[in-house]
Amino acid sequence: MTMSGTSMSTPVVSGAAALLLQVNPNLTPGMVKMILQYTAQPVAGANTLEQGAGELNIDGAVRLARSLETNIDFQTAARGSSTVPAGWVMPTTTTTIGGASFPWSQLVTGNRTFVTGENLVTQFQLTYKREYTLASGVRFGNGMFSLDTVVYHSNGLEVHREINISDGGSMGSGEFWMSYGVLVGDGVLVGDGVLVGDGVLVGDNGLVVDQGVLVGDGVLVGDGVLVGDGVLVGDGVLVGDAVLLGDDTECMQ
Repeated sequence: MTMSGTSMSTPVVSGAAALLLQVNPNLTPGMVKMILQYTAQPVAGANTLEQGAGELNIDGAVRLARSLETNIDFQTAARGSSTVPAGWVMPTTTTTIGGASFPWSQLVTGNRTFVTGENLVTQFQLTYKREYTLASGVRFGNGMFSLDTVVYHSNGLEVHREINISDGGSMGSGEFWMSYGVLVGDGVLVGDGVLVGDGVLVGDNGLVVDQGVLVGDGVLVGDGVLVGDGVLVGDGVLVGDAVLLGDDTECMQ
């Protein structure tokens, strides 16, 4: 039987969450989500926006939940405190079902990003408390994503802002597809998923604009310089989602 849609996935994931709470009743909702995502099966050929962490893997989720401390009230635990007993060893991060083996995703999704690191499992993050979500500790500023160290104990953790087309491997591995968000700084525009540095633009035709010199496409990124099509990109000005919509498009602060 094959069925699809949220009407089918919701009861299956709810049942998996119930199993985790049966194995370890002290898990917080955020920890349940972390475990389900960390042990998920990456779907080869799908990107992060399409699959999140991947397919539900109940075998791995139950094994990981069972390995954590069962006598700690995690809701009152301190940020960075241990979630595992002494001598703990990470369960095998692969699952075999019906003779087929696959790796765990070993990531959690955040604010248009994903986060990796074994300390997601071994150290308590304040984002696991009921009043937070996993995305609560992901911040965006100065064109970069970072972890808020007030809620994340960030030692050993990495935040990733790219979207990859999964190769079925762990930690978001695969072929680069595009980058999350918009990067703009000091009169620098990143367009069409191309990463550029201060004063340098790579345009649609692969031409380079360096230090305020315009080459092709009628688009210039430079300090307060107005060129072609009435498009102005100046210091610290954000161009809506890195998309130029045509003649006389205005840049939005």
